[in-house]
Amino acid sequence: MATLTLPEVFDVRLKIQELETKVNSGTLSLFERCDIEDEILELKEKLGEFDRTKFSEDGECLNCSA
Repeated sequence: MATLTLPEVFDVRLKIQELETKVNSGTLSLFERCDIEDEILELKEKLGEFDRTKFSEDGECLNCSA
């Protein structure tokens, strides 16, 4: 999986917030809600990969400029 940049992480978090708002609105059918919840889980998995890979073994941030 490709490493996400910080701007991409920000965009993914915004997308998750938008999708969670839709799910919580109560206006979706069961199938629509399930599809959106699957998408949310996939996006959170991407963020989890980012969180696990953003630091080197030395604890240095890989995405920060030195």
